[in-house]
Amino acid sequence: MSSLEVFAQNVSRARKQKHLTQEEISHRSGIHVTEVSRIERGLRDPRVTTLIRLADALEVSPAVLLRGVASTPPG
Repeated sequence: MSSLEVFAQNVSRARKQKHLTQEEISHRSGIHVTEVSRIERGLRDPRVTTLIRLADALEVSPAVLLRGVASTPPG
């Protein structure tokens, strides 16, 4: 599983544990709901600022969303 897929699962899991919809996370974070959906499906590689906004909206540390994500050296 890729790092992006692990991150996507972590975001989705954290949202569901809080019993929140993607729309609620969108409203809390200021990230468009389509973007939240793409992140949760592993179709979007978010910037650090987006990671922080998601973590704040989910009331978790960024480390929770990055749990299990490994760096992959280029090439």
